[in-house]
Amino acid sequence: MTADDDFGWVSRMLGDAACVTMVKTTDVDAVLRGFGGMASEAETIPLDEAWEYFEDTYTVALCRQGEYVVAIEDNGFQGSRPEVLRRVSRLGETVSSFWNVNALTRFSYAVDGRVKTSFEAGANSWREGEDPDCLASLVEEIDWELGHRPEGMLTLAARVTGQPFSEDWLSGEFLIAPIVERVEDVLPVTLGYEQLEYDHPVLAAALRRADDESLLTVARAAVDEVVASAGLSEVPGDDTEFDELLRMARYEDADRLRLLALDAMRILRRAPNPLTAAFRTITTAKDARQVYHLDPAPMLAGFLDLLGNPPAPSGSDGAVAGEGGPLERHAWITDHWLGLAASVTYARGVPLDTVAAVFGDITLGTGPVSLTDTRQVALRREGDWTLAIAFNRHPFADEIVDALHPHATVLNIGWETNGNKLAYYAESDHDVTVIRPGQGDIPAPLASYATSLPAPTYINAVPWMLALGEAVTGIAFTPDSLDTQHTLLSPR
Repeated sequence: MTADDDFGWVSRMLGDAACVTMVKTTDVDAVLRGFGGMASEAETIPLDEAWEYFEDTYTVALCRQGEYVVAIEDNGFQGSRPEVLRRVSRLGETVSSFWNVNALTRFSYAVDGRVKTSFEAGANSWREGEDPDCLASLVEEIDWELGHRPEGMLTLAARVTGQPFSEDWLSGEFLIAPIVERVEDVLPVTLGYEQLEYDHPVLAAALRRADDESLLTVARAAVDEVVASAGLSEVPGDDTEFDELLRMARYEDADRLRLLALDAMRILRRAPNPLTAAFRTITTAKDARQVYHLDPAPMLAGFLDLLGNPPAPSGSDGAVAGEGGPLERHAWITDHWLGLAASVTYARGVPLDTVAAVFGDITLGTGPVSLTDTRQVALRREGDWTLAIAFNRHPFADEIVDALHPHATVLNIGWETNGNKLAYYAESDHDVTVIRPGQGDIPAPLASYATSLPAPTYINAVPWMLALGEAVTGIAFTPDSLDTQHTLLSPR
């Protein structure tokens, strides 16, 4: 039996975007509170009247069905959030099925205040939670046909609960209330994907190397900045009361600065570790400055001062080239400060001054390759080649290659942890070739150089491109080469 045999009515009755949550309890009011429903504004009306009655407002509709309370959201998703699942599953076993018009789906299973498993609909989807594979045998039995994923999730929910969701449940009256969203979790920072690392790399690098107490000192200072800007007075010390204050401030569309101040305090209270507290509160403090179009630089300099103004990472920074094949020799870049985002341009047949003029003619002096908050390019000669190295991938790499390749053989490789990884190659007076490692075949001009290299993947893309650079130029990109003297430029 396929999912469509039992739930063919779902798309007709619930549409292309909905969330259905089943909680094993008879306490409708408690489930409403778990969703953040406004009990004072609740109405008991038929489901088909609810969406018009609460037009332009996120709502939840609840009814009792046997041992379960069923919560239905039209074009909503609260039942898929761990913040809600933890609360309602303290009342009893909970299953949730979410889908939307963009074909995004989420099936979740929670028990005793813990999300056991949560995943996109499908037999081979990545699962997360405290016991990700706890429903694996049931998941494998479902027909996850594309276009019928909601039916598949409801089939899985029926097998977990022993109580199939019936079309008849949609008749009769529901307790329906607008939702004031539960305060979201503070998620840990994902290094390499935080905007602070790209906008203010020196401060971000200092945070990454700071001890926990220093990080908390900075986080408290960031909160103080926002609170002072907002003129916020005393707030509840109790976490539950504080959450209610923040929820209602959001619901009532409070002043932007007040919301930012409350959010900064939430982050400091709830952050899972000091690094997250520092990153997130600093970002919020920046947002507060921007409300009044104020330059955040003096404030950020103050945070760096609290960390002791440590020197910015420079040169090899303790990295050592590995031994073995070309990828192993360049694997050091992954954990190096340049591994976040950089570009390396190799140009043969033109002097250093010509390459420098293409990037920008403002000379800053000489020194090792170093991390800075301003864009900087470091150039050096090595054999017949000029190398130009820049932290943060140069946004006009294609223009650099176009400017140089009429006169030189040029290879430019560039990467961002949270973005593209690309290589441009052109021989003098030949067309420019673009490579995306791990995506498609390697074009003919570079195929012969790549024969000695393992196949590129998205994971090994940066070491692979540096190994390609070595194959093309004969120059190994080593950590100690970054310590040598370079001509430093400020690019256009």
